[in-house]
Amino acid sequence: MDALILIDLQTWITRMPLSPRPGAEVVERCATLAADCRAAGVPVWHVRYLDGAGPGADPAAPRNRIVPGLAVRPDEPVITKYGLGAFGGTPLAGELRAAGVTGVVLAGIALSHGVGVTAREAAALGFRVTVLEDATTSLSAEGHRQAVQVLNGLVTVVPSASWGVSEVEHISGH
Repeated sequence: MDALILIDLQTWITRMPLSPRPGAEVVERCATLAADCRAAGVPVWHVRYLDGAGPGADPAAPRNRIVPGLAVRPDEPVITKYGLGAFGGTPLAGELRAAGVTGVVLAGIALSHGVGVTAREAAALGFRVTVLEDATTSLSAEGHRQAVQVLNGLVTVVPSASWGVSEVEHISGH
């Protein structure tokens, strides 16, 4: 079974100057993906990044909230990370394995940082990894292009439209 993992879609991150697409566009795509997964019975995880000190360390601070457009459900885990990758120092791998997840589908911000590192960590841990390129963005268009090049061949990088609901239904066994 696969799970959708949405990475770093917090208020302050989605408002940063991003490229090749703005944060609002990524949030919109991720909200659609989450809704499709929920409808198909595919689990959704959320990952957020907290700074180690100051206001960035407070999980309740408005800046650290996952954007309202994603409508995080009470049964959807929210993993807090303090570094780039979602697996290092977090319970994510154990939670995924306990849920029977063998493949992860990644989207969020930024492919050149947290999403890309998480993809490499997941592959090293033996998960089948798909990155939805158009449901990600980066700090620069060039950084995004380079991240896609690095990930191609290590994991599957596809547009979200090619993954879509029919693929969600296939992977979830529905």
